[in-house]
Amino acid sequence: MEDGKNTKQSFTLPFIILLAIGGSIFAMHYGASCMLWPTTWGRNSGTAVWPAFFGFFCTGLLLPFLGYFAVNRGGGPLFTLASKVGPNFAQIFGGFTVLIMGPFFVIPRMSAAAWDALSKIFALESSPWIVLFLFTVAYYAITYWFIYKQTAIVDKLSRILVPLLLLMEVIIITKCLIFPIGDPVAPNYAQNPFAYGFINGYQTMDLPAALMFAGIILTDIGNRVKGNKNAVLGNLVKAGIIGFIMLAVIEVGEFLLGASTGSVYGDLDYAKLFATVVLKQFGLVGAMCFNVALVFAAMTTAIGLTAGTAEYFVDAAKGRWSYQKIAIVVLVVSTIISVCGLDQIVKWTAPILNMIYPPCIALVLFIVFFPPRFSGAMKGACYASLGWGVVEALNGYMGLFGVENAFQGLYNIVPGANAGFGFILFFVVGAIIGHFALKSEDANQSLSA
Repeated sequence: MEDGKNTKQSFTLPFIILLAIGGSIFAMHYGASCMLWPTTWGRNSGTAVWPAFFGFFCTGLLLPFLGYFAVNRGGGPLFTLASKVGPNFAQIFGGFTVLIMGPFFVIPRMSAAAWDALSKIFALESSPWIVLFLFTVAYYAITYWFIYKQTAIVDKLSRILVPLLLLMEVIIITKCLIFPIGDPVAPNYAQNPFAYGFINGYQTMDLPAALMFAGIILTDIGNRVKGNKNAVLGNLVKAGIIGFIMLAVIEVGEFLLGASTGSVYGDLDYAKLFATVVLKQFGLVGAMCFNVALVFAAMTTAIGLTAGTAEYFVDAAKGRWSYQKIAIVVLVVSTIISVCGLDQIVKWTAPILNMIYPPCIALVLFIVFFPPRFSGAMKGACYASLGWGVVEALNGYMGLFGVENAFQGLYNIVPGANAGFGFILFFVVGAIIGHFALKSEDANQSLSA
């Protein structure tokens, strides 16, 4: 009896270890987007900052948190989850999502954001392209050092990057809220503030990122508890709560910080807005420290996404490809794309994220909340949500080419489409049709690993 008790206790990780794992979850999600964009969304929302934050909370915090449970319950990260919808869905949607979240758009966005910050400190904006190229190579060489040994990622992040990011954010937000430099103004957008926050939460890419990061976290916890499945879930819950509490506190602080700048910095966005606020509050030295911290914030997300991308293709290839070799290829491609610059990467990323998010929402909600007998409904909801996501992406890209409101007739028919919630109808209808029309081959199997 005593031995059994001791064995059980050995699977309960000490709080300091849970804090380190939770801190790593925070750091990987924090990245350049979560560090910069909520400030602008708060400024834009002004007097309606709280409804906007609660909208963001749903897509930028709650759903990513549930993503970790989906990965644990579904038996693996993105490729394993997408395979429950079908092999074609896993290969096409899963592969496309990972490539977008990985080397084609989001990872290059991290190093481009880092360069944007450092180039301002050292006045390198007009330097030859070779300087940017060399910086990017060095940046991803450091990233590879963090991820080449998969089981050591969490320890490296928690020891080196997490304390720096948390300390900097707490100092900045605390001073800005105690001594605000302006006042909130009326929202500068026409749409519902909750919908504004909900849709902008897509841009942090935290839900699909969670389905990639979770594999890293589960691997780390599994090694610490010697593969005990119940212990993995229990410790994941505790670490996830810690990590997302950190993230939620920082994000609500940034929303409120941004709201307080509406009367003075209505014409600045993202990095420029945040950096200007820091410059005003802390002077030139503080602004330089902020930009250095931005470099490392972006790196935490690049670390998580590179490892997650490599893990996806290892799973898809059934172990025929090496994790380290895939990681190197991912970083090489990211280096090439990164030299295009941050503005171009952000410009071409946003519409794709509108396509990726709805089916990810469907996948996570069904795996977390529905029993296996609803697998047909899950398939229908995922495919239908993906269909609406394609419409959203096409509408966004046609807008980039000057064709505004190309699908306005359709948007006027679909309830909630003009507010950004058109996927809900497709989710529900797809789930109903799928439940009755699609075969549930795994209806008698558990979703648990």
